[in-house]
Amino acid sequence: MAIQGVQSALSGTFGQMTSTQSPAAGQTSFSDFLSQELDKVNQMSDTADQLAQSYATGGSVTASQLMIAEQQASLAVDMVTQVASRVTSAYQTMMNMQV
Repeated sequence: MAIQGVQSALSGTFGQMTSTQSPAAGQTSFSDFLSQELDKVNQMSDTADQLAQSYATGGSVTASQLMIAEQQASLAVDMVTQVASRVTSAYQTMMNMQV
């Protein structure tokens, strides 16, 4: 579910932006976009934690709902980790370039 949200946000943010448009022309900046997506990942993790607590205390959460929420949160955190490592790698590659 989160990946679909990221894909639609990416196509909405980058699909409509041309080289002459600026973030002030109604588009969100990259830092705002990144902040929003990190907030979504944090929210997914918090939701999974709340469902786990509810399940453990005998709440109305089924095991399948809990497992789905835990997997979604896990995939979202894994994606953030991969993006961070790739950004770091790209930065290091650029810093090692000779000008």
